[in-house]
Amino acid sequence: MPTEDLKIHVQEVMSVLEGRVDNISADDVEAELQRFLEYGVPLAQAKQTVIKKHGGLSFSNGSSALLKRTLIGDLGMDQRSVKIVAKIVSLNPKEILVKGQPRQIYYGLLRDESGTVPFTSWNELDVGKGDIVEVANAYTREWQGTIQLNLGDRTHVEKKDESVLPKEAFEPKKCVIKDLHSNMGTVDIITVILDIEKKEVEVGGEKKTVFSGVLGDETGKTPFTAWMDFKLKKGDTIHIVGGSIRSWKGVPQISFDENATVEKAEKKINPKDVPVRRLMMYEAVEHPGLYDVEVAGDVIEIQTGSGLIMRCPECNRMLFNNECRTHGVVEGQVDIRLRCSIDDGTGSVSAIFDRGLSEQLLGKTLDECKNMNPTDLSDMILKEVFAHQFCLRGNSLRDRFGITFLVQEVTEKDVDVKAEAQLLSKDLEVME
Repeated sequence: MPTEDLKIHVQEVMSVLEGRVDNISADDVEAELQRFLEYGVPLAQAKQTVIKKHGGLSFSNGSSALLKRTLIGDLGMDQRSVKIVAKIVSLNPKEILVKGQPRQIYYGLLRDESGTVPFTSWNELDVGKGDIVEVANAYTREWQGTIQLNLGDRTHVEKKDESVLPKEAFEPKKCVIKDLHSNMGTVDIITVILDIEKKEVEVGGEKKTVFSGVLGDETGKTPFTAWMDFKLKKGDTIHIVGGSIRSWKGVPQISFDENATVEKAEKKINPKDVPVRRLMMYEAVEHPGLYDVEVAGDVIEIQTGSGLIMRCPECNRMLFNNECRTHGVVEGQVDIRLRCSIDDGTGSVSAIFDRGLSEQLLGKTLDECKNMNPTDLSDMILKEVFAHQFCLRGNSLRDRFGITFLVQEVTEKDVDVKAEAQLLSKDLEVME
């Protein structure tokens, strides 16, 4: 077995023995496992033997009574040998293709007193929605910018009594919009409806009517989805108790259904009092996702993919070599966009400007840009955008590549070069 692969199993054994054996090291465990493997002992049996030798209590499915419980709110990326105790908020089957073959998996949401986490199980579970479970030997991965708990072949799931969790695990948390995050569980919040629309969606092969829009309070805005008709109207101030937090690319959203209580609030929030949050770049970089915020900074790089591009006529995705990753080879449609790195000295984001905003910044229409020499177009982009300072309003999204800022509004900031130079000169004098 490759050394790197063996080290993963060493870490799992060490996590079981942690706090029980003071004088054993990871090197000792690795040497013992390697010796068993050289004699042809199966890896699973070798791990069980090492754990038992040093005082661990091993059970079937690779779980261990000595695994320490981790609160959902403390989960990190790429953790192994995770043990949590939580309530199953939702549980749904899903069919996927694995190496071309259909396979049934299960996904849902788990909640404890510290928050919630989405999970995926690769095997059928002998538990259901609403059950309290102990999950041992699970592992975490990143999925669309958030932590996901994975239940594999070695994971042990055991139903528990409700008393094993404190009452805080079942009570919604009072909060405001700026405090929302993807794993905080259910919430108790007062907000005003800024926008709402009715639409039809398909869930599990059935059509369902949902209501979606934007909520706001004195700290910011967030999207929402209501899975039943609560007779909501734009401008209503509502009190939501039991709404769940979902996230898309890190942006938290409130979702509520028949399990939540939604009533008109005594306290009224004026929509005019809902602010657009103004942030420094480092705040946007550190946050997993933000809805309708403002940042400002200097364009320090014109990124690849700026200028004229081709889009799929079916899904509007950008084409590579006339091929869409979803619809294959297609006859693309010409579009223009700008993608820039913008920095304010505390951090930087990758900002994307759509056709309308690109035309605004360049002072040229798409048709005019199509008629330009490619070199002249590149020179114009540099002249009109590079090293300019902009104020951006939009949504900040996180994925595996980092933070992307989807710009909805842009204004160029007038910079008084002489005044800036004088301030810099004073700063340098102080440093001397």
